[in-house]
Amino acid sequence: MPTPDLTTLKKALKIDYSTDDAELIRIRDAAVAFIEDYCGVSINTESQTIYLPYWVKYRFEKSPFMSVESVKYYDSSNALTTMPTTDYFIIRSQSPSIYINFKEFPSVYEDTEIEVTYNSGYDELPEHIIQAIIAITGAWYNNPEATAPITLSEVPLSARFILENIKVKGTLE
Repeated sequence: MPTPDLTTLKKALKIDYSTDDAELIRIRDAAVAFIEDYCGVSINTESQTIYLPYWVKYRFEKSPFMSVESVKYYDSSNALTTMPTTDYFIIRSQSPSIYINFKEFPSVYEDTEIEVTYNSGYDELPEHIIQAIIAITGAWYNNPEATAPITLSEVPLSARFILENIKVKGTLE
């Protein structure tokens, strides 16, 4: 798990006692979940599944993108089919956005969806994201009632700047 461990958190926040260790971990995990939801990133490596109503160029919702596991659909005979990797491609040239697009558009059984499973996340967490996790954890630990994560009105300036720069926007094209 690439999130900052308890030792790193306590050192950064200048905490030298262990009474609040469980609380720090809880707050850190909440900060990670907030960053993932707000920015559209996966802090930890994980598998994601999206469902497309039809064959469409699609921007992956979570970043950083790692790989496609599979593209599955029910064909016109209602048989579950896995699309060969040669029938789709990944577009990386529009960075930071990563897209999947399709060379083939097979018939899909009526009222079914196309299932795309992919992997996203960090093998090693960038320092600026570690800093955002620490800043938010520290703010929520020291002033839990003063912060308003929904509006970001009280999130530390350094964390707000980092979050706005890693935020992923939009999906369908």
